[in-house]
Amino acid sequence: MKHPLKTLIAGLFCAITIVAQEPDPKPASLMGDIWTAARKGDLTALQQHIDAGVDIDGRDEEHQSTPLHHAAYYGQVETVKWLVGKGAEKNARNNDGNTPLDAAYARMESDEFDSDVRKAKQEVGEYLDSIGAEKNEDLWVGLLCCFSCPALFVFGILYAAYTKPKPEEIPTPSKPIMVTTSPQIAGKKVVRTIGLVRGNTIRARHLGRDIMAGLRNLVGGEVTEYGKLLAESREQALDRMLAQADELGANAVIGLQFQTSVVMEGAAEMMAFGTAVVVEDA
Repeated sequence: MKHPLKTLIAGLFCAITIVAQEPDPKPASLMGDIWTAARKGDLTALQQHIDAGVDIDGRDEEHQSTPLHHAAYYGQVETVKWLVGKGAEKNARNNDGNTPLDAAYARMESDEFDSDVRKAKQEVGEYLDSIGAEKNEDLWVGLLCCFSCPALFVFGILYAAYTKPKPEEIPTPSKPIMVTTSPQIAGKKVVRTIGLVRGNTIRARHLGRDIMAGLRNLVGGEVTEYGKLLAESREQALDRMLAQADELGANAVIGLQFQTSVVMEGAAEMMAFGTAVVVEDA
């Protein structure tokens, strides 16, 4: 019995020694790629890829998007924070010029995502925005915003100056026409009533006059710039009314009135109206 026992002990010793001397099993091969791991939010797989030397900002072949793009697009909040903590570029741009922040807000209303994923994408976008991530703003859009307003302003001034109507020559009545604000004229009697006559004009303020009036407002006194503007408006409206009365054959206008109304900011209408009549000596 001694020899079989020794043989058994020796066999066990040899087996233990062989097992102890076996090399460590090879590490399991990486499953999938780093972008798939980012989409799924698999932090273990992501760590394995990084440990294996895969670039954390590596680009996929289809869109040249980084793992952070993929994680943001699919609303993987913890994965996005983990990648940013590992030094992933938060402002990396893909072929379309989009950043991870753009990916987070992309297709928010699409049927591709349910309400939970949309909420997660919103949270990712708010997180990236809070750490200063940029959005895709094309250069030409920025230039357009910078130069469009001044260009439109200059164009508007040039257009207004080019289309400014020339001073109108008001026809002079062929005969003197009496004008009064009262319903009758002393020493005259109305022999025929023709009807209503009117004349109007719309005047806009001038930039130069506005500046001078504003300066004058600081020191007080009469604002002659606006006074002159209103006087010109009244005279033009009156001349047009008299021209109409002359065309109708009247020799007097009674009940003259002036009326003003604001058409738009900085522009007002001045109207003169009355009753055209034919009068003779009483």
